[in-house]
Amino acid sequence: MVRIHSEPCSMDCTATRIIRRQTMKFNASFLATALVILSTLVLDANARTVDGHTVPDTLQVGNTQLVLNGAGIRKKVVFDVYLAALYTGKKTDQAQALISSTAPRAMRLVLLRDIDSTDLADALNEGLRDNTNTSQWQAIQPSAQQFAGLLLKQKSLKRGSVIDLIFSGSRVSVSALGGQQGAVDDAGFAQALLAVWLGKDPAQSSLKQALLGAG
Repeated sequence: MVRIHSEPCSMDCTATRIIRRQTMKFNASFLATALVILSTLVLDANARTVDGHTVPDTLQVGNTQLVLNGAGIRKKVVFDVYLAALYTGKKTDQAQALISSTAPRAMRLVLLRDIDSTDLADALNEGLRDNTNTSQWQAIQPSAQQFAGLLLKQKSLKRGSVIDLIFSGSRVSVSALGGQQGAVDDAGFAQALLAVWLGKDPAQSSLKQALLGAG
């Protein structure tokens, strides 16, 4: 049997091998980092950030793709309550036109703290009252109660919960926690509900401006 004896590797040879291994590790690490950065750029191309919260640039409603009109944070005293994002067929800063429109629109609410659904329903009910006159308020009472019932299907809503209010024609559909809760078919109510954020007496003036694309 013939034995082949390999010559021991010199110090230069050993150093070369170490450098090669380190280079391969660096290349693999660099590639992984590059892929992460690239995936982030792809995500960022389809989203925007509002106070550190990511908001999609588009929202699919049935066969219609809506675009982000504006988004902002609803605050109560010093607390961030929810992020509101308004989606429309075409960007506009005309509040009354958005309220009166029968085209598909959507208001997405992303909770930024745990909240009791009763508190949310009461706050929206107060907003409805602030943006209607006496006769309008009386006319939408049955629809307002029906809407509150849809919200109250979820006893409590945790931080991160998503509520979608889809406006189309005279209907307002409510989706919460990924499930359809129901719909209210009342044109007057639909307009009054959107006026909670975009009306003459909005829940928060700075939020109204943000939803209309300011800033």
